[in-house]
This record gives sequence, structure tokens and C-alpha cells, in this order.
Amino acid sequence: QPIWDAINKFDPQVFIWLGDNIYGDIRRPFIFLGKERTIGPWQNAPRFIPSSSSEMLSRYNSAKNVPGYLRLRAKAKVVGTWDDHDYGLNDAGKEFSAKSTNQRLLLDFLDEPQDSPRRKQAGVYTSYTFGPPGKQVKIILLDTRYHRDPLSSDGSVLGDSQWSWLGKELRGPPSAITIIGSSIQVISNLSGTTGPLFYMESWGRFPKERDRLFKLINDSKRDGVFFISGDVHFGEITRYDCAAGYPLYDITSSGLTQAVEKVLPSPLRFIVRFLAWFTP
Repeated sequence: QPIWDAINKFDPQVFIWLGDNIYGDIRRPFIFLGKERTIGPWQNAPRFIPSSSSEMLSRYNSAKNVPGYLRLRAKAKVVGTWDDHDYGLNDAGKEFSAKSTNQRLLLDFLDEPQDSPRRKQAGVYTSYTFGPPGKQVKIILLDTRYHRDPLSSDGSVLGDSQWSWLGKELRGPPSAITIIGSSIQVISNLSGTTGPLFYMESWGRFPKERDRLFKLINDSKRDGVFFISGDVHFGEITRYDCAAGYPLYDITSSGLTQAVEKVLPSPLRFIVRFLAWFTP
């Protein structure tokens, strides 16, 4: 994984995992025809299935011991949250039965102290503050999995306890900038372009929750807030001007070892770029 050499050359002080830190579930092949069909309008079997906790642990151990990542861990503070594939199942939310076990596995991977509040709460959300007074950077990491309602419900993304916690974090002591890390995109409306052919997971699939998030930021009167996100296997910067009295940006960095274009055969990769160009 040569990406770690590039990251280490930046000599970072902090590194943030934004989810899909491993692929802990099992991806089955595309099957259009036959008894079990994993894709298409006649799909009758899941494309992804969960793996065992022992297999999850094995994949975490492999990722944790990559030489380049070992060098990064030795010199930088590594923090993070999860997305669906390290949560345990593609597109999963609060209904996923192995979430408590997999929370422990993620926190072990991140070297979270055994007495950390994250090991006692329902979900992996947390915050950090770095830097001297007057130049502090606050990092808020959300959990968009543990309490998330089904995708088609327009229900909750964060759940009541996490919403209450987030409000306190935003109304807390000021910082020069505040980075909110979300495993899924916050501002992007890509699904508005690609639907109904296919939909991306994002806060845009939960418009009431996204409006609530923007309102909370605005009501907190906190300056210098922006988002970072992952999930979609491409990089993107999106901007929203109607939320907080100043533009809100979402900087999507995804992924470390995969690119969305490579999912498609070479002759079809222009489709991805075409959709990106025309996404509002």
C-alpha cells in the first residue's frame, strides 16, 4: 500500500479514519441470472453478508500491521469513526445485530483506552481539541451507523443521545476551526443526479436530519465549521451557502486504496466523470 508513504511524507500530527477502515463484510459476485441473484431488478439475495467477529479481527490486525501504517502510528495521533463496511455490513444501520461487538473491535484497532467513555456508550462518536489557545482545532467525529434508521425512512441519522451530545459540543468553548467528520457525505446531492438508477448513501437521503444539522450549527453561533467525509470512493468539495451565515464546505476524501472509476470496465469509466460534472 504505497499510499502510506505519501501520507508519511506530509509528516502529519493527526490522522483521521472516516470509515470503511477495513472491509469487514463479505462481498458476493454480481449475479444477474440463476437461483440467487445479487443484482438487478430481480435481485433476491444480498450482495453483502456479515463476516464473523474472528474474521473482522483478522482483517483489523492485517490493516494495523501494514509497515507504512505502523510508521504513521508511531509519529501521529490516529483517531477515527466507522462507516458501513467496518460497522459490519453494507448500508447497515441501527438494526445490525453485531454492532456492539464490532464497536469494541474498532476501538481496539484505534487503541482507544480501556476506560474511555466510547467503550461504555452506544456508538463511537467523540471529539478532540488540538493546538494552543487561540489556534485550537476541534474535531467532532460522528457515528452515522449505530442509531441510523432505514435509508427510505427519512428518520434519524444520529439518534437522540448523539444529537444531545453534538449540541453540547457545538455550544462549548470556541475554537479557531471546527471539523465535523461524517462517514457519509453531508452536502452532496449526488443521488439527485444518479437516482433512480442508483443511490448513494448521504445525509441528503435524510433531508430532515440534514436540515436539523445545519440549524444546530447556525443556532450555536460557532464560526469556522466545515465537514470532512468519505464513503463514495472519489474526492469532492461541495459548498452550501444557506445554513450558517457563512459557506459550509464538505471535503470528501475517499478512498485510500480504491477509486470509483475502477469499479467499472475501462470503456464505461467516462460515465462516472460525466455524472460528476453535472451534479449540482
